[in-house]
Amino acid sequence: MVYNISAWDGDKMNIFMMGDSTMKQNNYYSYPQTGWGQGLELFVRDGVLIFNRAENGRSTKSFIAEGRFDWILERLQPGDYVICSFGHNDEKINDPNRYTEPFGEYQANLNHFAKEVSKRGAHIVYATSITRHKFENGKCVNSHGDYPQAMLDFCKENNYTCIDLNKITMDLYTSIGEEASKKFHMIFGPNKFANYPEGKDDHSHLVMEGAVSIAYLFVKEISKTSDMIKECFIDLDAKGMIDFKMLID
Repeated sequence: MVYNISAWDGDKMNIFMMGDSTMKQNNYYSYPQTGWGQGLELFVRDGVLIFNRAENGRSTKSFIAEGRFDWILERLQPGDYVICSFGHNDEKINDPNRYTEPFGEYQANLNHFAKEVSKRGAHIVYATSITRHKFENGKCVNSHGDYPQAMLDFCKENNYTCIDLNKITMDLYTSIGEEASKKFHMIFGPNKFANYPEGKDDHSHLVMEGAVSIAYLFVKEISKTSDMIKECFIDLDAKGMIDFKMLID
């Protein structure tokens, strides 16, 4: 069972997700925009609850300042998990409420998250920001500056698991090409979706196909690690778990 609600059930195995709009749980009002945290719901085992607390426009700094991290801490129980992915908005240098230096305050905030989660007997893993749909000379290129490397360095130095979604998604987009990879993002013409009658040309945010594809890649990569959070997710190679006879209408 998977929930994205404000209620909390301490008897279940819980995953709390913290990040920005690329991870966020969206509703009908922003459809078809979909965060990869929504896609992750398709990959959890029975009995795992997802509390997706990611929010539009947040950085590590503003997530802390607004009390959003405190909300998670107040509900964390021993054995719970936290998935943390920030960077898109930490780079907003003209906004002092969000900006952090990658090898300074950004890493300090990542460390703050880890220490507070650990104090409660819970377990944190990290994921670098997903790529934007930005191509140069036929290749998807990094648009996040030093933030992905800063997270990777922090995790390596402190023995935390980090899934490098920035690199993984850049590689995916490059492999299928600039035009084909547009299908993962909010890139469409007018009159296709009621919420966006004028269309969208948004190369940052995902639609469902992108969210599910990235969630799949996250689960695939976490399964290669020794991190205990991988037990929360289904075995991607175990199709025998599906009773196909019951799928017949």
